[in-house]
Amino acid sequence: MKNYILSILSFLIVTSSFAQVDDELFNIYNERNEEDGSVTVYADNANVIEVSATVEFNVLKNMQADVELPFKTVVPAGSKHLKLLTLTIKKMEKESQLGYSVKHCYGDIYTKNHDDSYVYTIPYKHGQVYSLEQAYGGSFSHYITGRTHALDFAMDVGTTVCAARGGTVIGVKEDSNKGGKTSRYQEYGNSIEVYHGDGSIATYVHLKKNGSKVKVGDVVKAGQEIAYSGNTGWSSGPHLHFQVYTFNQNMDVKSIATKFLQPYGKVITLKKNLDGYTSVHH
Repeated sequence: MKNYILSILSFLIVTSSFAQVDDELFNIYNERNEEDGSVTVYADNANVIEVSATVEFNVLKNMQADVELPFKTVVPAGSKHLKLLTLTIKKMEKESQLGYSVKHCYGDIYTKNHDDSYVYTIPYKHGQVYSLEQAYGGSFSHYITGRTHALDFAMDVGTTVCAARGGTVIGVKEDSNKGGKTSRYQEYGNSIEVYHGDGSIATYVHLKKNGSKVKVGDVVKAGQEIAYSGNTGWSSGPHLHFQVYTFNQNMDVKSIATKFLQPYGKVITLKKNLDGYTSVHH
């Protein structure tokens, strides 16, 4: 008896100006067993870190899964043809259909949480001083959802940018030489993304063209030189945009307030947008 199975595959990706999982490196797909009509769902993850994913079935007729649905998982880095779940037909004489959507984001959102006690290093070289042009809730661009705790340090193009915390480089964009004062330039901002051990991600934006000193997969330490600042993307002038964020279990961006180490062991939070406020690297 012939079984009829309709597979509908659509991807719902976390879409924002923050780190996005590359579809060429991460994929969830299904394979059908022609003998019994069962369908197995697999995942490939060629990224350098783990990826969290949710598989939700919006069509499931005359079929049952061997796992609890919706299915939530963390796919380890380097996974290839990793079995996630299998669906089998309940009654062979009846028509069977399935359809599902997938949502995914970087990191392990199910077991890792940002360490709020962690003290970050100011993201530039020791002894230098730069004014804070825009801080938490800034009116120029930081009002956008997910940028609640962003910081803009005014600095000339070519200034050395340092890692504020150690981690693994998961994204590098350095091919742009465009910048402007409107949101239409946002996609042209050069950036580096660093994944931390607690699941959070630091983003360094508006970098100089070809200004990265690291590549995807590199492990960096706090204070290490990683890039040169610039004026690319949505920018009103040369500066470094720095922010730490993670994803909640709905895969929405969750902005993180950061504490910074200052000279003599002082710890501060740059949460007010004060004209002329300066910050000094420890």
